[in-house]
Amino acid sequence: MTMASFQRAYADLAASPDLCLAVRADPSASLARYELTDRERNRLAAAVWQRGMDANCTLYRATRITALNSVLPLTLGLLRDNLRDLLDDYWADHPVHDIRFASEARRFIDWLEGKIAHHSEAVGLIALARRELAAEEARLRGELSLPPA
Repeated sequence: MTMASFQRAYADLAASPDLCLAVRADPSASLARYELTDRERNRLAAAVWQRGMDANCTLYRATRITALNSVLPLTLGLLRDNLRDLLDDYWADHPVHDIRFASEARRFIDWLEGKIAHHSEAVGLIALARRELAAEEARLRGELSLPPA
């Protein structure tokens, strides 16, 4: 079953710049959780040094943020100063994204609510996020027509 493990490891590398850096520093330790042959481990250890791997990580992250930004642009704008750290934490907790934008936004809001519940601005921010999500869901049901951007 090493092929599935190799594919999972490669996908994880594309999704995580931190994992790429860890593999660059110590391939054996960083890839130990995967059931890999020596040849597969060596291929992955070489892959993280290729210029294309940085592009893979960038494209993956751009795809993931697109879902959230399409549904929650105002919320993300308010989170701008902390957004990178929040997204890193969210993506670590939810490594597999939901390609349905509204579902991914709902999951992010639920996660965010638990993450920032102790902050005084959390109630207003979560309320805004839920309003943005409700508008997107209404649009998807055909109940709300927005002019083209």
